[in-house]
Amino acid sequence: MRLLPAIATGLLVFLVLTGVPAALGFVSYALGLTALAVLTLAGLWLAYHAGILSALAAVFMALLPAALAVGGTEDLRTARRTVVAETAVAQAPEHPEAQVLILRDARVAAEYTLTWTTRASAGADMHHAMAPLVPAQWQRGEPVPAWRVCSGGDADWCVKAMAHPVHAMRRFDAAQAERYRPRIAELSARFDLQSAPNAPLLQLTTPPAERAAAAVTGMIFMPALSFALWLMGLLLWRGARRLRAR
Repeated sequence: MRLLPAIATGLLVFLVLTGVPAALGFVSYALGLTALAVLTLAGLWLAYHAGILSALAAVFMALLPAALAVGGTEDLRTARRTVVAETAVAQAPEHPEAQVLILRDARVAAEYTLTWTTRASAGADMHHAMAPLVPAQWQRGEPVPAWRVCSGGDADWCVKAMAHPVHAMRRFDAAQAERYRPRIAELSARFDLQSAPNAPLLQLTTPPAERAAAAVTGMIFMPALSFALWLMGLLLWRGARRLRAR
């Protein structure tokens, strides 16, 4: 096959293998993966029986970015479904509908940190920490509008994480929050703190807008990069063949 038809065939393979499953992935993640599997098998069968090695290589090269693109649709749909509220931390209790809070004027009052350890079902220790999440000018005696919670396998991780700036925070669901209520009571009693009514328990997360942007970037960049690598390999292979033919 001549060079331009080979490039056009490879481009078609990439467009079909990455585009069709990704489009169906917006309907259903399982449907996208099923379409990818069917198209991959069909592409391998057609390329093999047609004897077009460059198309066969294109199918293999397109497989990983196509799978990532389908995964990106799931990330994008999840980010778009997430209920987000941008608010000052003092108003955090006023947004019970929000799954993610984008907080302004927030700091972790790490001087009032409570730490504890639990044993996971697999036998490993899990280390936890909790501290008030408050406005920058907050003082003890004022109600705590939110609680910063951290969990990890490293004994020092949560203590260090409490020093990190906070911006996007994910709310614990009702079942998770209920397990931490005794810790709020313990922390409040130890440091003479007062929790605001409906103060949420929060953990760090990636802002949904950033997650959506990363998903879109990956869905475009990875297939383009893989096609560029395939094209480079095709040109090198054809160049090597010409050199050997001389």
